[in-house]
Amino acid sequence: MDSTQIGFIGLGAMGSVMAPLLADSSVEVLGLDPAATASSSSQIRMVNNISALSNCAAIILMLPDGRVVETVALQLVDIGFAGLLIDMSSSHPVGTTALGGQLAQTSMQFVDAPVSGGVKKAGNGTLMIMAGGTADDIATATDYLSKLGTVIHVGPLGAGHAMKALNNYVSAAGLAASMQALATAQQFGISPDNFVDVINGATGRNNTTEVKMRPFIIPRDYVSGFALKLMAKDVGIASDLMIRNGLDTAITPALNSLLADALETLGEDADHTALYEAIFPTPR
Repeated sequence: MDSTQIGFIGLGAMGSVMAPLLADSSVEVLGLDPAATASSSSQIRMVNNISALSNCAAIILMLPDGRVVETVALQLVDIGFAGLLIDMSSSHPVGTTALGGQLAQTSMQFVDAPVSGGVKKAGNGTLMIMAGGTADDIATATDYLSKLGTVIHVGPLGAGHAMKALNNYVSAAGLAASMQALATAQQFGISPDNFVDVINGATGRNNTTEVKMRPFIIPRDYVSGFALKLMAKDVGIASDLMIRNGLDTAITPALNSLLADALETLGEDADHTALYEAIFPTPR
């Protein structure tokens, strides 16, 4: 293995701003993404084939879902990669633990380390990183991940992906409730600014009211950078975990249904803050 090289597979909205933060005078980042341009960052050396990553000390994945992660991981097995594989995608934890069982038969180490914070925090290295795996593997991963944000070792392999999905379940529930309350307040003659000021000074404050209301929801400028379909996917994962553990309630199917209906109405490219259009459509 070459300790001066790490690989980064998946240079989309998040990966393209995260990968450059990993490069320094002692570490070269090799990027692989068929959809990315070679000029995505001067700090990343783009490669065209996964075989070019075989000698990297670590490889980070930022991919659409667990199925793609499994496909790439098994390709890495085939080329003899024997370093640390860090999955920062939003994958199902059950699939992650199953993949971990497969990779345990190889020389590869494997941790899951999904993130929360969106593109802005990805770009300035202030993400919340939820890591699952052994203490030794997380310690090694932290050498890289600490450049991207705050790393918390939440439990064994798969726990990171479980924590990410559960976080987004809580976030989605707060998003929907806050939007319903805002729309109702406006119908009752309460101005949006007064609504936000009171909520944020009272017990109802949450990430939506503190971070998303004024810049994205009230002006109906839905460009927060996090897709509704990704929120729906994570809520689905969290719901499945709750059902498996007998902890689902009436809100579980209702939240999934709300997001699914909104996706059908708003389209696959909708930002998650555009959910407001499904709750309180812009007057025509």
